Amino acid sequence: MKNRNILFYIALAIAITLICTAVFAPMLAPYDPQYMELSDKLQKPSGEHFLGTDHMGRDVFSRLIYGSRLSLSITFSIIVLNLLIGCPIGLIVGWYGGKVEKIFTWFANIILAFPVFLLSMAFAGILGQGIGNIILAVVSVGWVYYARLLRNMVFNVKNCEYVLSAKAMGAPSWYIMYRHILPFVFKPVLIVALMNAGEIILMISGFSFLGIGVQPNVAEWGMMLNDAKPYFRSIPELVLYPGMAIFITVLSFNLLGEYFEKKENVRLWEK
Repeated sequence: MKNRNILFYIALAIAITLICTAVFAPMLAPYDPQYMELSDKLQKPSGEHFLGTDHMGRDVFSRLIYGSRLSLSITFSIIVLNLLIGCPIGLIVGWYGGKVEKIFTWFANIILAFPVFLLSMAFAGILGQGIGNIILAVVSVGWVYYARLLRNMVFNVKNCEYVLSAKAMGAPSWYIMYRHILPFVFKPVLIVALMNAGEIILMISGFSFLGIGVQPNVAEWGMMLNDAKPYFRSIPELVLYPGMAIFITVLSFNLLGEYFEKKENVRLWEK
Protein backbone atom coordinates (compact mmCIF):
# COMPACT_ATOMS: atom_id res chain seq x y z
CA MET A 1 0.00 0.00 0.00
CA LYS A 2 2.80 2.39 0.90
CA ASN A 3 4.70 1.67 -2.33
CA ARG A 4 1.49 2.22 -4.30
CA ASN A 5 1.03 5.62 -2.66
CA ILE A 6 4.61 6.58 -3.48
CA LEU A 7 4.07 5.65 -7.13
CA PHE A 8 0.84 7.65 -7.13
CA TYR A 9 2.52 10.81 -5.83
CA ILE A 10 5.39 10.42 -8.29
CA ALA A 11 2.94 9.98 -11.17
CA LEU A 12 0.86 12.93 -9.93
CA ALA A 13 3.95 15.14 -9.73
CA ILE A 14 4.95 14.15 -13.26
CA ALA A 15 1.44 14.80 -14.60
CA ILE A 16 1.25 18.23 -12.92
CA THR A 17 4.71 19.11 -14.25
CA LEU A 18 3.69 18.09 -17.77
CA ILE A 19 0.48 20.11 -17.61
CA CYS A 20 2.33 23.18 -16.30
CA THR A 21 4.97 22.74 -19.00
CA ALA A 22 2.25 22.58 -21.65
CA VAL A 23 0.44 25.65 -20.32
CA PHE A 24 3.56 27.79 -19.91
CA ALA A 25 5.43 26.48 -22.97
CA PRO A 26 5.94 29.95 -24.55
CA MET A 27 7.67 31.15 -21.38
CA LEU A 28 9.73 27.99 -20.80
CA ALA A 29 10.98 27.32 -24.33
CA PRO A 30 14.15 29.30 -25.13
CA TYR A 31 13.50 29.19 -28.90
CA ASP A 32 10.68 29.06 -31.39
CA PRO A 33 10.20 25.30 -31.96
CA GLN A 34 9.85 25.80 -35.72
CA TYR A 35 12.80 28.16 -36.14
CA MET A 36 15.43 26.61 -38.43
CA GLU A 37 19.12 27.44 -38.56
CA LEU A 38 20.82 24.99 -40.90
CA SER A 39 24.26 26.21 -39.88
CA ASP A 40 23.51 24.91 -36.35
CA LYS A 41 22.12 21.51 -37.35
CA LEU A 42 22.89 18.36 -35.31
CA GLN A 43 24.71 20.23 -32.56
CA LYS A 44 25.53 18.48 -29.31
CA PRO A 45 24.01 19.71 -26.02
CA SER A 46 25.53 23.02 -24.96
CA GLY A 47 24.76 26.14 -22.98
CA GLU A 48 23.10 27.64 -26.04
CA HIS A 49 21.06 24.53 -26.87
CA PHE A 50 20.35 22.51 -23.74
CA LEU A 51 19.56 19.26 -25.59
CA GLY A 52 21.25 20.12 -28.86
CA THR A 53 19.63 20.67 -32.26
CA ASP A 54 18.03 18.42 -34.87
CA HIS A 55 18.82 17.96 -38.57
CA MET A 56 17.15 21.28 -39.41
CA GLY A 57 18.92 23.25 -36.69
CA ARG A 58 15.82 23.44 -34.49
CA ASP A 59 16.25 23.47 -30.72
CA VAL A 60 15.34 20.01 -29.38
CA PHE A 61 14.49 21.23 -25.87
CA SER A 62 12.01 23.80 -27.21
CA ARG A 63 10.40 21.21 -29.45
CA LEU A 64 10.03 18.79 -26.52
CA ILE A 65 8.30 21.48 -24.47
CA TYR A 66 5.92 22.45 -27.26
CA GLY A 67 5.43 18.76 -28.02
CA SER A 68 3.95 18.29 -24.55
CA ARG A 69 1.54 21.14 -25.23
CA LEU A 70 0.34 19.67 -28.49
CA SER A 71 0.12 16.07 -27.27
CA LEU A 72 -1.82 16.96 -24.11
CA SER A 73 -4.17 19.40 -25.87
CA ILE A 74 -5.04 16.85 -28.57
CA THR A 75 -5.49 14.13 -25.94
CA PHE A 76 -7.75 16.36 -23.81
CA SER A 77 -9.84 17.32 -26.85
CA ILE A 78 -10.30 13.67 -27.86
CA ILE A 79 -11.32 12.60 -24.35
CA VAL A 80 -13.82 15.46 -23.98
CA LEU A 81 -15.40 14.72 -27.37
CA ASN A 82 -15.55 10.99 -26.60
CA LEU A 83 -17.37 11.75 -23.35
CA LEU A 84 -19.73 14.33 -24.90
CA ILE A 85 -20.76 11.91 -27.64
CA GLY A 86 -20.48 8.55 -25.89
CA CYS A 87 -22.05 9.35 -22.52
CA PRO A 88 -25.47 10.59 -23.73
CA ILE A 89 -25.75 7.75 -26.25
CA GLY A 90 -24.75 5.17 -23.65
CA LEU A 91 -27.26 6.56 -21.14
CA ILE A 92 -30.12 6.53 -23.64
CA VAL A 93 -29.32 3.06 -24.98
CA GLY A 94 -28.89 1.62 -21.48
CA TRP A 95 -32.08 3.19 -20.15
CA TYR A 96 -34.50 2.43 -22.97
CA GLY A 97 -33.03 -0.85 -24.24
CA GLY A 98 -35.18 -2.66 -26.80
CA LYS A 99 -34.56 -2.09 -30.50
CA VAL A 100 -32.33 0.91 -29.81
CA GLU A 101 -30.06 -1.29 -27.71
CA LYS A 102 -30.00 -4.05 -30.34
CA ILE A 103 -29.05 -1.62 -33.12
CA PHE A 104 -26.34 -0.05 -30.98
CA THR A 105 -24.95 -3.44 -29.92
CA TRP A 106 -24.77 -4.53 -33.56
CA PHE A 107 -22.98 -1.31 -34.53
CA ALA A 108 -20.61 -1.39 -31.54
CA ASN A 109 -19.67 -5.02 -32.15
CA ILE A 110 -18.69 -4.21 -35.73
CA ILE A 111 -16.61 -1.16 -34.77
CA LEU A 112 -14.92 -2.74 -31.74
CA ALA A 113 -14.19 -5.99 -33.58
CA PHE A 114 -11.16 -4.17 -35.00
CA PRO A 115 -8.26 -2.84 -32.90
CA VAL A 116 -8.94 0.82 -32.10
CA PHE A 117 -5.46 1.86 -33.23
CA LEU A 118 -5.76 0.19 -36.64
CA LEU A 119 -9.25 1.52 -37.33
CA SER A 120 -8.30 5.05 -36.23
CA MET A 121 -5.14 4.82 -38.33
CA ALA A 122 -7.22 3.85 -41.36
CA PHE A 123 -9.49 6.88 -40.86
CA ALA A 124 -6.45 9.12 -40.32
CA GLY A 125 -4.93 7.85 -43.56
CA ILE A 126 -8.16 8.65 -45.43
CA LEU A 127 -8.59 12.10 -43.88
CA GLY A 128 -4.94 13.10 -44.27
CA GLN A 129 -2.49 14.95 -42.04
CA GLY A 130 -3.56 17.66 -39.61
CA ILE A 131 -4.51 18.09 -35.97
CA GLY A 132 -8.23 18.30 -36.70
CA ASN A 133 -8.12 15.14 -38.80
CA ILE A 134 -6.29 13.24 -36.04
CA ILE A 135 -8.94 14.23 -33.51
CA LEU A 136 -11.75 13.29 -35.90
CA ALA A 137 -10.15 9.92 -36.73
CA VAL A 138 -9.71 8.89 -33.08
CA VAL A 139 -13.09 10.21 -31.88
CA SER A 140 -14.92 8.46 -34.73
CA VAL A 141 -13.95 5.17 -33.07
CA GLY A 142 -13.36 6.11 -29.42
CA TRP A 143 -16.86 7.33 -28.55
CA VAL A 144 -18.27 3.84 -29.20
CA TYR A 145 -16.16 2.39 -26.38
CA TYR A 146 -17.46 4.99 -23.89
CA ALA A 147 -21.05 4.55 -25.05
CA ARG A 148 -20.86 0.79 -24.56
CA LEU A 149 -19.26 1.26 -21.14
CA LEU A 150 -22.08 3.62 -20.07
CA ARG A 151 -24.71 1.26 -21.45
CA ASN A 152 -23.37 -1.63 -19.37
CA MET A 153 -23.23 0.53 -16.24
CA VAL A 154 -26.77 1.81 -16.74
CA PHE A 155 -28.01 -1.78 -17.08
CA ASN A 156 -26.54 -2.52 -13.65
CA VAL A 157 -27.91 0.63 -12.01
CA LYS A 158 -31.39 1.18 -13.47
CA ASN A 159 -32.95 -1.61 -11.38
CA CYS A 160 -31.58 -0.29 -8.07
CA GLU A 161 -34.12 0.69 -5.43
CA TYR A 162 -33.52 4.44 -5.55
CA VAL A 163 -33.96 4.46 -9.35
CA LEU A 164 -37.13 2.34 -9.19
CA SER A 165 -38.48 4.59 -6.42
CA ALA A 166 -37.92 7.70 -8.52
CA LYS A 167 -39.61 5.98 -11.46
CA ALA A 168 -42.59 4.95 -9.30
CA MET A 169 -42.98 8.57 -8.12
CA GLY A 170 -43.45 9.64 -11.73
CA ALA A 171 -40.08 11.27 -12.32
CA PRO A 172 -39.37 11.72 -16.05
CA SER A 173 -36.70 9.55 -17.65
CA TRP A 174 -34.38 12.47 -18.40
CA TYR A 175 -34.47 13.52 -14.74
CA ILE A 176 -33.72 10.01 -13.47
CA MET A 177 -30.80 9.64 -15.89
CA TYR A 178 -29.39 13.06 -15.01
CA ARG A 179 -30.08 13.08 -11.27
CA HIS A 180 -29.74 9.44 -10.18
CA ILE A 181 -27.81 7.45 -12.78
CA LEU A 182 -25.21 9.82 -14.25
CA PRO A 183 -23.63 10.81 -10.89
CA PHE A 184 -23.18 7.13 -10.01
CA VAL A 185 -21.59 6.04 -13.30
CA PHE A 186 -19.65 9.16 -14.28
CA LYS A 187 -16.80 8.76 -11.78
CA PRO A 188 -15.76 5.30 -13.05
CA VAL A 189 -15.98 6.63 -16.61
CA LEU A 190 -13.62 9.50 -15.74
CA ILE A 191 -11.16 6.97 -14.32
CA VAL A 192 -11.32 5.00 -17.57
CA ALA A 193 -10.77 8.25 -19.49
CA LEU A 194 -7.68 8.99 -17.40
CA MET A 195 -6.26 5.56 -18.17
CA ASN A 196 -7.21 6.05 -21.83
CA ALA A 197 -5.13 9.25 -21.98
CA GLY A 198 -1.88 7.30 -22.19
CA GLU A 199 -3.24 5.14 -25.00
CA ILE A 200 -4.32 8.24 -26.94
CA ILE A 201 -0.88 9.85 -26.57
CA LEU A 202 0.70 6.65 -27.92
CA MET A 203 -1.79 6.67 -30.80
CA ILE A 204 -1.10 10.30 -31.71
CA SER A 205 2.65 9.76 -31.59
CA GLY A 206 2.31 6.58 -33.64
CA PHE A 207 0.35 8.36 -36.36
CA SER A 208 2.96 11.12 -36.61
CA PHE A 209 5.79 8.58 -36.61
CA LEU A 210 4.12 6.80 -39.54
CA GLY A 211 3.63 10.08 -41.40
CA ILE A 212 -0.17 10.31 -41.10
CA GLY A 213 -0.35 12.56 -38.05
CA VAL A 214 0.54 16.22 -37.68
CA GLN A 215 2.05 18.28 -40.48
CA PRO A 216 5.85 18.14 -40.91
CA ASN A 217 7.77 20.78 -38.94
CA VAL A 218 5.12 20.77 -36.18
CA ALA A 219 6.62 20.20 -32.73
CA GLU A 220 5.15 16.85 -31.71
CA TRP A 221 6.88 13.90 -30.06
CA GLY A 222 5.96 11.34 -32.71
CA MET A 223 7.09 13.67 -35.48
CA MET A 224 10.38 14.21 -33.62
CA LEU A 225 10.88 10.42 -33.63
CA ASN A 226 10.11 10.36 -37.34
CA ASP A 227 12.64 13.12 -38.04
CA ALA A 228 15.30 11.34 -35.95
CA LYS A 229 15.04 7.95 -37.72
CA PRO A 230 17.98 8.55 -40.10
CA TYR A 231 20.22 9.52 -37.16
CA PHE A 232 19.31 6.65 -34.83
CA ARG A 233 22.82 5.13 -34.89
CA SER A 234 24.93 8.28 -35.11
CA ILE A 235 22.94 10.53 -32.71
CA PRO A 236 20.69 8.22 -30.64
CA GLU A 237 19.71 10.97 -28.20
CA LEU A 238 17.51 12.54 -30.89
CA VAL A 239 15.36 9.41 -30.59
CA LEU A 240 15.85 9.03 -26.85
CA TYR A 241 14.46 12.44 -25.83
CA PRO A 242 10.98 12.22 -27.43
CA GLY A 243 10.84 8.48 -26.73
CA MET A 244 11.41 9.06 -23.01
CA ALA A 245 8.87 11.91 -23.01
CA ILE A 246 6.22 9.58 -24.46
CA PHE A 247 7.15 6.73 -22.09
CA ILE A 248 7.10 8.87 -18.93
CA THR A 249 3.84 10.61 -19.87
CA VAL A 250 2.02 7.37 -20.71
CA LEU A 251 3.33 5.66 -17.57
CA SER A 252 2.26 8.52 -15.30
CA PHE A 253 -1.31 8.57 -16.65
CA ASN A 254 -1.56 4.79 -16.42
CA LEU A 255 -0.36 4.80 -12.80
CA LEU A 256 -2.84 7.54 -11.88
CA GLY A 257 -5.68 5.69 -13.56
CA GLU A 258 -4.83 2.38 -11.86
CA TYR A 259 -4.60 4.08 -8.46
CA PHE A 260 -8.02 5.73 -8.78
CA GLU A 261 -9.50 2.53 -10.20
CA LYS A 262 -8.38 0.54 -7.14
CA LYS A 263 -9.69 3.26 -4.81
CA GLU A 264 -13.05 3.19 -6.58
CA ASN A 265 -13.23 -0.62 -6.44
CA VAL A 266 -12.53 -0.54 -2.70
CA ARG A 267 -15.24 2.10 -2.21
CA LEU A 268 -17.81 0.05 -4.11
CA TRP A 269 -16.83 -3.13 -2.23
CA GLU A 270 -17.28 -1.38 1.12
CA LYS A 271 -20.76 -0.28 0.06
